[in-house]
Amino acid sequence: MNKFYRKPSPETMRKNRESYKEVFKEEIIWFKKNVATLQHTKNKFLIDMYTILITGSRKITPKMASAIKNGIDKCKNNPLFNEELRLEADKKLKPILEKIAMVESMADIKNDRALEFVRNVKTYVKNNYRITKKQMEGLNKVYKRVSEDLFDKGENDERWRLYTRW
Repeated sequence: MNKFYRKPSPETMRKNRESYKEVFKEEIIWFKKNVATLQHTKNKFLIDMYTILITGSRKITPKMASAIKNGIDKCKNNPLFNEELRLEADKKLKPILEKIAMVESMADIKNDRALEFVRNVKTYVKNNYRITKKQMEGLNKVYKRVSEDLFDKGENDERWRLYTRW
């Protein structure tokens, strides 16, 4: 802390808390509902703003107030915080999760080295309600590798003929 910082008096903090309860009534209600999810997502800024609103430890500037409102609006458009969007995202991701599960089972059967990667992608998709392009490309590579039967060497395969000549 700055050595010149003077902590606000309890009376000032009480006045701040009372004024914030009136001005930021809806925001405080939203914060109370979603504080656990905020901690899970590690959104430090919104957690700090919530503690300021509850404790009244400092003044809320107009810039801070607009940042709080913008942050809450962004969170309301996120499936982690909005139940309707979560249900919609679950519907969209259901086929993707089924395909990931199929690739996971195939990799498990073949004892493939990418099994951990597939499981990590699956947890990422479940937690973040999206899949990145690179993850999809990686899953496609794993699928191609585990779906090919690498142990079936037919007589028409040139590699097989080269090995049998020795």
